[in-house]
Amino acid sequence: MNTDEKIYDVCIVGAGFSGLVLAIKLARAGLLVCLCDLNRIVGRKILSTGNGRCNFTNSRMSKDYFYSNSDLSFITDNHQEIRNFFKELGVFDRDFDGYYYPYTNQAKTIREALEKEVDSLNIDLYLDNRVTDVDYNNVFTVTTSRTVIKAKKVCVASGGLSAATLGSSKVGYKLANKFKIPTTKLAPSLVGLKSNDICLKDLAGVRAVGNVTYKDHSCEGEIQFNKDGISGYPVMCISRFVGFDELDKALSDIRIDFIPYLTNEQLKEEIKNRFSKNQNQSILSSLVGFCNEKAIEQVVSLSRIYGDTLVSKLDDEDIENLVYNFKCFIVSINGTKGFDSSQVTAGGVDLSGIYTDTMEAMNQKGLYFIGEVLDVDGICGGYNLTWAYTSATIAANDLIKVMK
Repeated sequence: MNTDEKIYDVCIVGAGFSGLVLAIKLARAGLLVCLCDLNRIVGRKILSTGNGRCNFTNSRMSKDYFYSNSDLSFITDNHQEIRNFFKELGVFDRDFDGYYYPYTNQAKTIREALEKEVDSLNIDLYLDNRVTDVDYNNVFTVTTSRTVIKAKKVCVASGGLSAATLGSSKVGYKLANKFKIPTTKLAPSLVGLKSNDICLKDLAGVRAVGNVTYKDHSCEGEIQFNKDGISGYPVMCISRFVGFDELDKALSDIRIDFIPYLTNEQLKEEIKNRFSKNQNQSILSSLVGFCNEKAIEQVVSLSRIYGDTLVSKLDDEDIENLVYNFKCFIVSINGTKGFDSSQVTAGGVDLSGIYTDTMEAMNQKGLYFIGEVLDVDGICGGYNLTWAYTSATIAANDLIKVMK
């Protein structure tokens, strides 16, 4: 193919989830489209989403599940549209309490469905092509490590800095800066936290349900403890704030409520009732059932009570200490486990430089940005793939209107 003679309607930089969705929508509308990606297969990062099961959307959908430095009121509930899009591609889904996965429970089902549609639409792929630069002079010139591509429009869907082994890239931020589009600070999100807290020696391997709080941010779910840190759904959801504080050297401790289903007063009364029913029980026996037994042992130890102490020996101050440590268990942290371990990048190309009704850059006509490269990130639960689809759809609608 002589790329000097061929001018594409749209060249998409990045063949991840958002880039593939955009390419399919544009090609279906009759536009001449190509995809460039540094990987040797399309949608490589999709394979790692949802622990390999690909939770691609959620029935609980609004702007409240996303973070940005900009207003996100343009984000609406489109989860049914996403489900329909994949059903058209032959993907049937399963609803796990509002979390949608392919029925096969395999992320490769999503990746292969997108790849198959790209192939059927004869979309040109430039794989194993790392984009190094984009210039504009009447048309865009996209320079890669292997070739040069001409296009009337360019859409940057290059992702963020997360998961380097799956092909993370800085090119989107570099291109934004080149065309004088502002970018924000970047931090890893949906990532575990590092800690050398002494409690982890005994809690390593434990999975306990609780509410995790970092400063003003809280989330409830299963917490996973390991020898060098903590992770799990609630930790991942608040990790972006830890990431930004790590940048600013303003880290604080994590607080865990192991018994979020009771208020402090309710817990206090329940402990008193248990103690009064059997004065000859040991404290550990009397507290069984409140939460994970290893967590109970840690709370008792932290309250300066021996595990075999009879409840008849305890006083009101001991009970107050138990309540406090159950409801406000402190774990000191050293930061996140970094971009390589993270699922998504928080921060990115600032929406203040993007028309959010088209995803076109304000400073450069014909240049679009979609997906993770933008300053939008969601909590766990299919929200980041939903954002990838949403931004791709907005860009697709505008490009089809402009080009047709």
